[in-house]
This record gives sequence, C-alpha cells and structure tokens, in this order.
Amino acid sequence: MERPTAEVLEDVIDGYFSIDRAAKDYGVVVHEIDAELDEYEIDEGATAREREKIRAERDPWLDADASEVARRYRDGELSVHDVVRQHDVVLDWGTGELLEKSTAQFRDSMRSRSASYWN
Repeated sequence: MERPTAEVLEDVIDGYFSIDRAAKDYGVVVHEIDAELDEYEIDEGATAREREKIRAERDPWLDADASEVARRYRDGELSVHDVVRQHDVVLDWGTGELLEKSTAQFRDSMRSRSASYWN
C-alpha cells in the first residue's frame, strides 16, 4: 500500500503483473491507453479509493474462514494469488485441499510480522 504508483505502473508495462493484479495487490488503478506503445495512465482518484478499500478489508481477509476460502478457490472464485496474498491461506494447489496447520502458521506469521504495521 506504500509502494509508489509509478513503480507499480512500470511493473505493469514491463509485464511483471496485470492491470487487474496492480489493483488487487497494490491498490493502483491503471488504465490502458495503447498497450503496443506502452501507454497507460494511473487513475489517482480511483487508486486512493481502492487503497482505502483494501486497508479496510485486510483484517477481515486475514480472519476469513480458511475452509470457506478453500471452497471459493476450488469453485474458481479466487485465484492462487487471492488465496495467498489476501487471505493468507495455504492449500494443496492440485486439489484445493486446505492445509490447516500451514495456514495457521502462515496467518500467525502475518499477524506478528505484517498486520501490526497495516494501520
């Protein structure tokens, strides 16, 4: 959430991640003008709103029922990135089975190392 928007834009242009992931992972709303010419623009107003929305949702994501997150992944509602980056859930990626102990350890780590700095 602190990453400069211009750096996120450069990563989109360089193909490190998509416009969609820029919004989901960094809260940066990017509009494509002409992809062949690497012309994109940041929507500053939408970015401010998206970052505020993510800040409000981070704690609930971390507390979401892990088995429900696993079900949403298996149903195709969430991607691997959503499961790991937003909900801090660890699954068997082949079957979508929840790895409860790994999830608990990962979430504990996130709470102690990252979540305390979010607000």
